[in-house]
Amino acid sequence: MDQRQRRILGQPLSIPTSQPKQKRTSLISFFSKVSWKLRFQKREPLKNVLFILAERARDPNAKKRHMAMRGLGTMAREAPDKVRKHKKIVLDLLVYGLYDPVSLEVIHESMKTLTVVLGKIQGKGLGSFFIDITLQTRTLLDDENDSLRYSAFVLFGQLAAFAGRKWKKFFTGQVKQTRDSLLIHLQDRNPQVAKACKTTFRACSPYLKLRKEYSFQSEEDQRNTKLYRQLSHYHPEILQFFYANKIL
Repeated sequence: MDQRQRRILGQPLSIPTSQPKQKRTSLISFFSKVSWKLRFQKREPLKNVLFILAERARDPNAKKRHMAMRGLGTMAREAPDKVRKHKKIVLDLLVYGLYDPVSLEVIHESMKTLTVVLGKIQGKGLGSFFIDITLQTRTLLDDENDSLRYSAFVLFGQLAAFAGRKWKKFFTGQVKQTRDSLLIHLQDRNPQVAKACKTTFRACSPYLKLRKEYSFQSEEDQRNTKLYRQLSHYHPEILQFFYANKIL
């Protein structure tokens, strides 16, 4: 096997030695092909690489699905123009991975790659994918896995920037349903998650603006009072940010 084909995405592939030799060889072979095609895109159309990844993204083997998501992330970094051209195919595969029924690793890799892809396309042309991504990401904000929570907050904060006029009403409803999670995880046991939550809270703050017609007796107003107290006590700098931007 060519030395270039032994390197995966520019780095050696790390595979647990406990895996059967035949399985390790097949995984190396698959990603060697993907890496080779990424390095020689001018000779091998990127669409051919996508066909390979699309097949692996739906493979019964969770590790192959996981690696397919990682491969999509590598393409987004190394060939952003090509990914923008085929964004519907890429987004479809990533959303498929985001809803993986059994593997948290696949879901996590999908979220990380979606963060990269959304940044490359600046949230343009998401269509109904925006709803699919938002709904699933919101459910992961309270996951027990620290890495999943962290990636979910990063992605949710990014979605806040890309909602636009088309999805503003929908995303506003999602943020309101997420407010308790945002408050809770400002004090997350994991400092990195807490930091990501803080950043996301700021990104989502425009969607938390009060409606003047609410009476003081409304449930919404009671929840806002709770919000004031908690922010004043634990995160006064965020409360100050809200006041400065006339959010509260």
